[in-house]
Amino acid sequence: MAGIVVGVDGSEHSLAALRWAAVEARLRGSAIRVVGAFTTPLMSTGYEVAAPDPDDLRAASETMLGAAVDATSADGLLDGLDVTVESLEGHPGERLITLSEDAELLVVGSRGHGGFVGLLLGSVTTYCVNHAHCPVVVVRGSD
Repeated sequence: MAGIVVGVDGSEHSLAALRWAAVEARLRGSAIRVVGAFTTPLMSTGYEVAAPDPDDLRAASETMLGAAVDATSADGLLDGLDVTVESLEGHPGERLITLSEDAELLVVGSRGHGGFVGLLLGSVTTYCVNHAHCPVVVVRGSD
């Protein structure tokens, strides 16, 4: 079992999910796997198609994940827990669903940095709730 998998995108809702997962991991004696995912967008100028360097996208994802873990660690919530951090290329929902196959629990924020902030559940969250292979906890941010 991979313990508790937490999807993090840097949004307040995903940071709340990480804090919640840390408390739950302590209660269960579980490990935490903090996961971020990124996709390489294609941009067209009308004449050519360009894509950002995937290494730059991975570095940005890893920086965001590091900041999320550091903020949670500063609260002492991760002290003594087995925490791994991983940045994966691909659609966030699909990556989290794959990881849920071996997880005891998947934790996600109610919405992330998607375009329609007013939605009750983000598209990745909805995808995870509908397709996960383990129980899913959806955590709201403070707003």
